[in-house]
Amino acid sequence: MLTPESRQLFSFDPNIVYVDHGGYGVAPKEVQVFRAEMQEKLEAAPRPFFDLECRAEWMATKAMVAHRFSARAEDIALIDNVTDGINAILRSLTLQPDDEILITSMTYGAIALAARHIARETGARVVEAPVPFPAPSHAQCLQSIATALSPRTKLAILDHITSMTALVLPIVEMIQVCRDRGVAVLVDGAHAPGHVPLNLSALQADWYVANLHKWYFVPRGCGFLWAHQDRQENLMPAVLSWGIDEPFPHSFWWTGTRDPSNWRSIETAFAFVDRFGEDRVRRHNHALVREASRLLTKAWDVQNETPDNMTAGMTLVPLPECASFPATQVGRSKIQKSLWDSHQIVCPCMLFENRLYIRVSAQIYNNMDDYQRLAHSINVMKRQPLTAT
Repeated sequence: MLTPESRQLFSFDPNIVYVDHGGYGVAPKEVQVFRAEMQEKLEAAPRPFFDLECRAEWMATKAMVAHRFSARAEDIALIDNVTDGINAILRSLTLQPDDEILITSMTYGAIALAARHIARETGARVVEAPVPFPAPSHAQCLQSIATALSPRTKLAILDHITSMTALVLPIVEMIQVCRDRGVAVLVDGAHAPGHVPLNLSALQADWYVANLHKWYFVPRGCGFLWAHQDRQENLMPAVLSWGIDEPFPHSFWWTGTRDPSNWRSIETAFAFVDRFGEDRVRRHNHALVREASRLLTKAWDVQNETPDNMTAGMTLVPLPECASFPATQVGRSKIQKSLWDSHQIVCPCMLFENRLYIRVSAQIYNNMDDYQRLAHSINVMKRQPLTAT
């Protein structure tokens, strides 16, 4: 815990253990209060805000986001989430039959589905590059990408931090491998802002899409889309509305009537992070999740083989192999549900390559007691057959 009172800054039920910050993020109380005030102000006079203030505030807020991540304001649009932004990019592409979209074996499921759907519509196809797990290396990741690229590859979709396995990939080097072959790169940065250092100008990607509601304490439903100035033509939001005759990013400012209180809370969330220091928070989370991993692997007599240089504030720990933990989707679902129903622990269970894992996150409201309770609960469950749901 960064400070003794850190948990008190959030609205958690005092009886629960929450080690899933990477799932949906958590907004601190002060950000919730600010958002509620914005909603109340909006409800006092909706039309004047939407007619006279909304666009100017949207532009000012995205400029603040751009400055935060070393980008130009004219290259950033505020969006609902990564899936929203990536769909917009995929639909802006001109694909021909037999063109290829490169994804990896760890591409987020919803994004992989979207890529395959777009490919089917155009006669293109999706090629998957395997990322080794559970003991990957930077060199293996780069070789996998290089091997999967072909003269037909038009786009590579690369994760900055993988969702399922929590790996911090060597994104700068992976982008360079693609650029050396003339392949455009779209980076899924869903877990990156607030989790790892992020300098958009230095990455040399073509597009970068990220969430602010995961590791940056912004209310859910808030992210951004960055597009290199050479990749902005024909880039439209997934929902076409009044702004589509304007150039990027103005085409994204209005996609229908939505609650603006999430993105209006970005400044308050940034101030919350700055009070602790972003670098300090990241270092705290990394150190805590590594200590938690050591505790869990010892308690369960397993090994976490993920190298330290590919770990940030989240990691996968394998569950013990036993009859109580069947390595199936049904088993995965039952374990996750039982952790909540019987032990009041929020922690996702993952099934990857016929092995079950627990994905644990570390955030400033967590301490080692949380992971000790998780370790004990799994050991209790191991001795008890899972009941049907």
